Order: sequence, then C-alpha cells, then structure tokens
Amino acid sequence: MEFRFHDDHAFSYEILRAVAYTPYDGADLGEVLATTAVIRAGDWDSWYERWHALAARTEETAERAAKAGHRESARSAYLRASNYYRTAEFYLRDDPAGDPRVLPVFERGVDCFRRALDSSALNWRRVRIPYEGVELEGYYLQAGGDEPRPTLLAHGGFDSTVEEMYFSAGAAALRRGWNCLLFEGPGQGAAVRRHGLRFRPDWEAVVTPVVDHALTLPGVDPDRIALLGMSLGGYLAPRAAAFEHRLAACVAFDGIHDLGGVAQGLAPAAGAQPSSDQRWLLANARWTLGTSDWDELAAVFAEYDLTGIAPAITCPTLVCDAESDKFFPSSQPRQLHDELTCEKELISFTADEGADEHCHMGALTLFHQRAFDWLDEVVAGR
Repeated sequence: MEFRFHDDHAFSYEILRAVAYTPYDGADLGEVLATTAVIRAGDWDSWYERWHALAARTEETAERAAKAGHRESARSAYLRASNYYRTAEFYLRDDPAGDPRVLPVFERGVDCFRRALDSSALNWRRVRIPYEGVELEGYYLQAGGDEPRPTLLAHGGFDSTVEEMYFSAGAAALRRGWNCLLFEGPGQGAAVRRHGLRFRPDWEAVVTPVVDHALTLPGVDPDRIALLGMSLGGYLAPRAAAFEHRLAACVAFDGIHDLGGVAQGLAPAAGAQPSSDQRWLLANARWTLGTSDWDELAAVFAEYDLTGIAPAITCPTLVCDAESDKFFPSSQPRQLHDELTCEKELISFTADEGADEHCHMGALTLFHQRAFDWLDEVVAGR
C-alpha cells in the first residue's frame, strides 16, 4: 500500500514522514495537508516556502502560549514547529554549504525543540560527546530518577537530525520506562552543518565514544545499553555493534546488509531524467559523502558492507523489514539477518498493516510496540 499525499512521489513520502510523528506531537494532519496542497511537484523552493511559513506560524503560536503561561500548549506547538522547520530545510540541497537559508532554518528547528523540552516535565539534558576534536550533539532523556535503568542509544541515517530522533525513538522509549540518549554522528544534523563532517563506514568510531559518554550519565545501567539505528542507521548500528561489545542489543531500523548491492537500483536509467528522489539523493550525497556523480556514489556505497562483519556481532539483534521500502529492497534485511550468528529476530512490516513504507512511516506506534517489546524481553528484564 502506498500513501499518496502528493503527485510528486518524493514529496508524498516526506509529507508522510512529517505527519508520522503526530502521535508524539510532531505534527497535525490538517495544517500539513493545507500547507502542502499548493506545493508544485518538483519545486524545491515552493516546498521550502510553504513549510517554512507553517513552521514560523507554529513557532509564533508556541511563543504566545509560553508568554501566557500555557506550558502544555507551548510544548506541543514548539515540537510541531521543530519538525516543520526540519521538513522545510529538507530539499535545500542544491548548495547546502553555501545556501544562506540552511543553517538559520536548521538552528530555528533546534531552538524550538529545546524550548519544547524546557516547557515539558521531562528530565532531560543536552549532551556534547567528544569526538575527534569536536563535540557531537545529543540529548539524554531520563525516564525516572538515578536508579539504574535500561538505556537506548538512538541515531538516524542519511538525512536525520538528533531532534527528529525524539519522535522516531525517544518519546516511545520514555513511555516504556527506558532512558534514551539521542545522538548524531558525522554526516548528520549539526555535525555536517556546523563542522562539515562527512559520513564514515566504520561507525564504531562514532558509537564507542557515545557508549563511553553514556556510562558517565546518571541512571544508565552498563549491562543494559541497547543501540538503535534508523534508515541508513540500519547499516551503521550493526556495523558498530560488530566492534563495540558493551552493547546488550542492537536494532536495525531497517536492516541494510550492503549499500553497494543497492546502488545500481538507485541511479537513473541511462539517458533518463532523474526523479525527485534521485536528484535529492545525489545532491545530499555530494554534501554528506563528498561524491560528485553516480559512479563515485556507487564506489563509496560499496564501502558500506557488512559481508564478513555481521558474524562478529555478539549481542541480540533485531532486524526490521519494510515490505514496500522504496529505498532498499526487502532482500537487504533478510541478507543481514541470515548472516548474523548471534541471537536474532527478523520482523517484517506489511502493506496489510499500513506499515510497509520506509522505516514504517505512518505506523510508528506499531513499530514501537514490536521493537520495544523485543527490547524489554532481551534487555530490560535482565
């Protein structure tokens, strides 16, 4: 089943992604549909203008509520504004390093997110994780006091921000009594926007400092630390788990075995006009990977390969699969699952459930139920 919110296939998915966070106060369906109804297919500037206007209007609502002392109204509106700013910036990819809109819009989204947390009753703190001469951004969300609890480390993928990970993992973790350390690595969020850091295939170099930092935080049980990676994180997290053995579990959301195996399917056919998805993919790759064309992208993607590495994972691993994933064929999660020699489980999300889109957008409550039930069984009960 394909949800269609727009004639432009790429725009449709990103609208679905934005409204998928509604259960965690990240969007409201009506205002999103009203905003996107007049966006022209393939028009990245039109996308930016409409989403930015919605984000700014929602931020103003939050500020009025905050000044009037309506903390809950402010919290909810700030969260929506944060997600809308992220979405507005998504297609500013022709020259993201030089586009004067990119960093200010990104920063406004970050600021709205932190104001939302300030307006909430959550026990949270901003964290800065030392990494090769810079600091990676993160948030530590504590489910209770300082008594040891299971803790989820969660990061995103090819276009994620750490603030988005609150909607896709952090809020659900808190509701289930898990602490959650959200973080971003090179190629993501502030790391690429402020520091120019690009992705790297040896993701254990990122996760090991994060685990080191997690062990300094109150309430973290060192024997019950799990790692979740979203989208491209479905490669990155298992890669890290193969080398970082302090992890009690790993969740590949969704599983990726090797990017080289999917690179050819992502490129346009010879002589064909690239789709919106393909245009965005190559533009984002120039920024976050340093590749200039499809051949270079395929060569770099070939370095992201778990062949012969997956058997080194020793912690229980959950591999998720989306039946109609438009980015990665369903053979990828199965390949990863089959090569694992640790305790493992493969969960497929189907069209009949409305959960078959990439990263199960539109069915996140179902994903959270299955993923956290699994985590509770293999980690939390220790």
